[in-house]
Amino acid sequence: MKTLTESININNSKQNILTIYSNIDNPILLIVHGGAGSPDRPLVLKHNIELANYYTLICWDQRGSGLSYSKDELSIDMLLNDLKSLVEYLIRKYNQDKIYIAGHSWGAYLGLRFVSMYPKNVKYYIGTSQGVSSLVDEIYKYNFVKKEAVKRNDSKVVLQLNNFGEPKGYTYQTQDREAKNFISKMVHKYGGYISNNSSLNPNSFFLLYLKCYKNNIIDVLKGMLKSSSVLNKEMNKEDKISCITSIEVPVLLISGEDDYVCPVEATQDWFDKLSAPSKRFEKIKNAAHMVNFEQPKEWNKLLISILEL
Repeated sequence: MKTLTESININNSKQNILTIYSNIDNPILLIVHGGAGSPDRPLVLKHNIELANYYTLICWDQRGSGLSYSKDELSIDMLLNDLKSLVEYLIRKYNQDKIYIAGHSWGAYLGLRFVSMYPKNVKYYIGTSQGVSSLVDEIYKYNFVKKEAVKRNDSKVVLQLNNFGEPKGYTYQTQDREAKNFISKMVHKYGGYISNNSSLNPNSFFLLYLKCYKNNIIDVLKGMLKSSSVLNKEMNKEDKISCITSIEVPVLLISGEDDYVCPVEATQDWFDKLSAPSKRFEKIKNAAHMVNFEQPKEWNKLLISILEL
C-alpha cells in the first residue's frame, strides 16, 4: 500500500489531498468528508484502508479544513466549485472518464448536490448518513429523544423537552438555540451518533487525529469550529436536498439503522421517491451516524460490490 500527500491549487486556494493506492490505475474513489470541517483521513486510514486494494482512494481536506485550513471566507458555493475543480483535476491526472464519489454526512450533502449538478463526471454516487431536510430531521430527532427518555425513565429530559415544546419545522417554540443544542447532545447520549451496540470508541479519535496531523492539530481543530459554524448554518437555511428528485448516475445510500443525526426514516422517505438509473439503500445493524467507521467491514464490502456492476 502506498500513500501520497500533496497540496494543489484549487480556485486560488491551497488544498491538501491524500492518495492511498495499491494500483494507481484502479478506479478513483473520492471521499468527501463530513462536518462541515471534519476531515476523516485518520479514520479512513484506520478503518477503510481495505478499499485501496480496489480503488485509488482520494481523501480531500476541504477548503478551511485539516491541512487545507486557512482564514479565508467560506461558503457552500465555494466548496461546490472546489469539488468540481478537484474532480476535473483527478480525471485529467489519472486519465479516467469518470470517478466514484462517496460523501459522508455533510460530505453527502455536498456530494449529492454536486452529482445532481455535474453527473457527466461521476460513475457512481455513494451517500453515507445522507441527510435530506433539516426541517424534517429535527422532528425525528425530537421524537427519538423523547421516546428514549421515556423508555429510560429519564424524567428530567422529558421535562426539558416539554419546556421546549415540539419543533415547528426547524424551529422550537421557546429557546430555539438551546433546544437544538440539547437535542443534539441527547441524540449523542442515546446512541444516535455512535450506536450503543457499536464497538467504536470516540475517545480514540483525538489520538488518531494527532498521529495523522501532528503539529497541524491546532489548525485542524480551528477548521472544525469555523467550518461547522459557518457552513452548517448556511446549509440549514434552505432544503437543497429534499428538492432533488432525480439523479442521472447510479446511487448507493448507506445508513446505520440507529442513525438519528441524519434520521434513517427521513432518508428512506426521500429515497423512495428518487429517480435514478439504479438505486440501492442499505441499512447496517449495530451502527448509527458513523456507520462507515462503526461497521467498516460491511461498509467496505458494499463499496467493493458496486465495482462488479
